Amino acid sequence: MQTEILENGQRIHVLVCLSASPSNQKVLRSAARFARENSKAFTALFVDNGKRTRNDPYLQKNMEMAKSLGAAVEIVIQTDVLGAIVDYAAEHGVTHLFIGYSGPSKGGPFLRHLPVYRLVNSLPDVDVHIIPGSVMSLRPSGLIVKERSVLNLDDFLKLAIIMICATAISAVFDRSRFSNSNIITIYILAVLLTSVTTAASIYGIIAAVLYILLFNFLFIDPRFTLLVYDPYYMVTYLVSVIAAIITGNLSSRMKRSMQQATNNAYQAQILLNTSELLQQAESCSEITGVITMQLKELLGRDAIFFYTEAGEEQLLADEAFAKIKSVPDENAIRWTFKHGIRAGWGTRYYPEAAYQYLSVRTGNSNYGIIAIAGGKNDLNPFEENLLLSLIGACSLSLESERNRKEREAAQIIAENERFRSKLLRSVSHDLRTPLTSISGNAANLQMHEEELSAAERKQIYSDIYEDAIWLIDLVENLLSITKLEEHVEISLTGEVVSDVLAAAAGHARRHKSGHHILLACDDECLVARMDVSLILQVMNNLISNAVKHTPQDTTIRVWDRREGDKVLIGVTDDGPGIPDEEKAHIFDLFYTGKQAGADSSKSLGLGLNLCKSIVEAHGETILVKDNMPSGASFEFTLKIWEGADHEAVPDIDC
Repeated sequence: MQTEILENGQRIHVLVCLSASPSNQKVLRSAARFARENSKAFTALFVDNGKRTRNDPYLQKNMEMAKSLGAAVEIVIQTDVLGAIVDYAAEHGVTHLFIGYSGPSKGGPFLRHLPVYRLVNSLPDVDVHIIPGSVMSLRPSGLIVKERSVLNLDDFLKLAIIMICATAISAVFDRSRFSNSNIITIYILAVLLTSVTTAASIYGIIAAVLYILLFNFLFIDPRFTLLVYDPYYMVTYLVSVIAAIITGNLSSRMKRSMQQATNNAYQAQILLNTSELLQQAESCSEITGVITMQLKELLGRDAIFFYTEAGEEQLLADEAFAKIKSVPDENAIRWTFKHGIRAGWGTRYYPEAAYQYLSVRTGNSNYGIIAIAGGKNDLNPFEENLLLSLIGACSLSLESERNRKEREAAQIIAENERFRSKLLRSVSHDLRTPLTSISGNAANLQMHEEELSAAERKQIYSDIYEDAIWLIDLVENLLSITKLEEHVEISLTGEVVSDVLAAAAGHARRHKSGHHILLACDDECLVARMDVSLILQVMNNLISNAVKHTPQDTTIRVWDRREGDKVLIGVTDDGPGIPDEEKAHIFDLFYTGKQAGADSSKSLGLGLNLCKSIVEAHGETILVKDNMPSGASFEFTLKIWEGADHEAVPDIDC
């Protein structure tokens, strides 16, 4: 029974916020782990603000995960998400709040943490646990800096403002009677500044031409004309134009290098985040879900994954194919899957298709097709690199997942084969002794029956009977093991415990001579939930185990006792007991121990392991203890059959 944990006199209530982000699974696991530690109340809250539909596949997946972790899922409809969380926490007595954090948002260091501060300030009595996510805050195509066209309004405005400012400053210098060389320096500085701040070198050249025209028109005599009488100025103009061209080219090259470095860093961050998400994925469907989500967020285009386990027919039968079945792209999909060459819009093959299809493969293994929706513009080189990098990461993850499944399947097959081989070896080895004894005694009776005395014949009959009973017990154990291994549902009914124990003790008295088997039942008429045939098998095995490992004329006690809502059943002997180092292995399969009793040689190590499996199938536990002053006691529990169910137990005479 779980106990309710209190914190400062208040019942502990854990609340986790649900979202459609893959990183939300990490938050859910952290909250569930915290809630399980002390049996705390656990709730998962989703605030529907209209931006995410409840049918979102990622949101549905996170909700299912929350339910599987034991959370009660609640949905609140409100546009203010933080306000809804605060109101729910205050109304339902939440003591611990788990939220996810996926990295900085826009607004600088001041604004990015305001939601967290609002939660903390609004819930002073609640412990807020912030779980960092592994996904960056992404926006479709917005974070991908695309090259602007050569001629654009922004750069023209920069050029105009710089030249106007340079002209105004030059006019001030001209009125103060500075030399024209200072004015030339101002215009050259304006040309350099234009080259640095604009996107293309053409603006630096335009600035140089404007500088020549403005300087000649406004500051050279005769003023307000474009006539030049001094050849000195012609050389200056030529040098200025050359400097503008060189500066513009250098500036453009530096900006391209910086942009490339920024793109590379951004791409590396995306791949790192994707790699972390793929490592958390636990199945092929989760892997493909991560990749399609990343592609949608980064490219701003619809992405669909067609996963295949075997061949082309299974690929085309995938549920995702129905999403674009109305689009005549089937031939493009088949082409890409068969040849491993991309097809669809923007390619040589089937350019009329609405999607572009890329093969996800490693070597000769084809894991499926990724479909990227078409658009007005083709993918730029940076987007192409991202797309290919993510597909490569997806291929490697799917290959690792498939290899893991194959290893697990091979390991299961190998374990089953080892189990089967060991069982066959053990059974064949241990069957040889009783079968040889039975056949030998039968042959002895057949050939020398008249020569044998009545006492000798009786002893032979007894030996044959005991060996046959041992074989019957072995077969019963093997059948029970098979039943449990095949996960056959056990039939639980209400049975009187004393009747079951009496039947087991009576069977033992008939077949296990040489020991004193006592029955000590509780005074109460205890009725327990059990599969009676399996529990009888447990009792027979425990009594047989006590007989095998204790000397003749020792006492074996079969007993029961009520403990709360359960009944404790035990088989206790006063033999030599079990060493402490063997207790940890006593219920292992094929473990026979080192104690040699009167009949311990006839043991496969199946009985106690079967007892443990049967008791655990009833949802209970079995253990071994020392009996004082000597001996061992095997004890297990069963649930009491109570309430209305008690009335269904027939013919109970207490």
